[in-house]
Amino acid sequence: MGNDMYLTWLVAFTALLSAQVDTAKILGIFWTFGRSHHLTGSALLQALATKGHEVDLLSSFYDDVKIPNFKEEHLKGIMIPDTLNLNASTISRIITYIPLMNKNLEIFWENEAIQRLIKTKPKYDAVIVLTFFNDYILALPHYLGVPTIIYSSGGSYRFNNKYVANPNLPYGKSIIMGAPSTSFFGRISSTLLNIMLTILEDYILASFQNEYNQKYLPGSPTIEQLTKNVSLVLVNSHFAIEPPRPYVPNMIQIGGFHTQKMKKLPQDIQNYLDSAKEGAVLFSMGSVVEIKVNLPKEQLDIIMAGLGKIAPIKVLFKSEIEIPTAPKNVLVSKWLPQNDILAHPNLKLFISHGGLGSTTEAVFHGVPVLGIPFFADQKTNIDSVIEAGFAKRLELGEITQKTFDSAIKELLTNSTYAANAKSGPRFSRTSR
Repeated sequence: MGNDMYLTWLVAFTALLSAQVDTAKILGIFWTFGRSHHLTGSALLQALATKGHEVDLLSSFYDDVKIPNFKEEHLKGIMIPDTLNLNASTISRIITYIPLMNKNLEIFWENEAIQRLIKTKPKYDAVIVLTFFNDYILALPHYLGVPTIIYSSGGSYRFNNKYVANPNLPYGKSIIMGAPSTSFFGRISSTLLNIMLTILEDYILASFQNEYNQKYLPGSPTIEQLTKNVSLVLVNSHFAIEPPRPYVPNMIQIGGFHTQKMKKLPQDIQNYLDSAKEGAVLFSMGSVVEIKVNLPKEQLDIIMAGLGKIAPIKVLFKSEIEIPTAPKNVLVSKWLPQNDILAHPNLKLFISHGGLGSTTEAVFHGVPVLGIPFFADQKTNIDSVIEAGFAKRLELGEITQKTFDSAIKELLTNSTYAANAKSGPRFSRTSR
């Protein structure tokens, strides 16, 4: 009897000491044409799953991730915009983007997974939405009766500041033009662009989106009402690599979270980097820029010739097409695990388009950068690491054999860049 009483008290005392863990059932909806945007968002949801939350992901990309508590389903059919027509003006890009955004709106609502979600109305505790001019998706969390959480793969911009009334500073960078010029003409251009984006988003796009929302979810609130009912915004930026700016309490910076968990490299890439005794270089223009479409043959030939000159340093080159002119020291691949490659100790240089995710990874791993920006905030991101002393920038139109070779040589041979990269504005778990 005494032993039974002892056991009872032991169990009761253990229960008091145990930590209570509240888990949630979370739905992620990522309707995006950028694979890198999907990857960072998916990493966020996978992290939640490893903490015990039950997570379902509906995304325009499918990775077949197999971890406990995590399920994914492919949203098929998204159309990719020609936003990278470098010969077109910013205004032309915006105008040509409108019909495609409206087409993607219809494709989204007609997706089998979305239709099933509407019909079955499963129970969730929250919905995380990756947004970029697709506020119509916010009708789904409202329909399910759960809080809306926004995940922004970029930083703080007008299109995500509005959700939580975060100040939209006039001197801030634009998702389309990057950092504004401080000249009089530059300020006028920035003002006109902001007015144009307001008209585009709040009137033109909202009109189409409201129409389709009423078609598929009759009685849904207006886009304006939905955007005011967001509980939390998570932005993939970090104070270490952006200028000071205000943030309201429910807009939280989580930049760099996806860099913490490195995966094992594929064996062929592991062997390739391990054998690079003189060092290795990674060339990647992200998931949206296409070598065939956006990198003129003249510049590609210059880059290949320049990379050939740095042998025996080895190069990993991401390209969706084969490159017959690739030198022997250049390994071309359609997809490369960028974050994991940057973590390799033999990696000496990262040639990048300057996307926010790529810049964040370079900062975290302490790798010097040669930036070749194409559009949006890429120039601004590269300039932030130039200021930190471990990067150089080449505009696409400035690439000649002389300028490219000189930039590569400077970054690889001047130890100051590597030293600054290792001791610069890096961040870790303790900074978040």
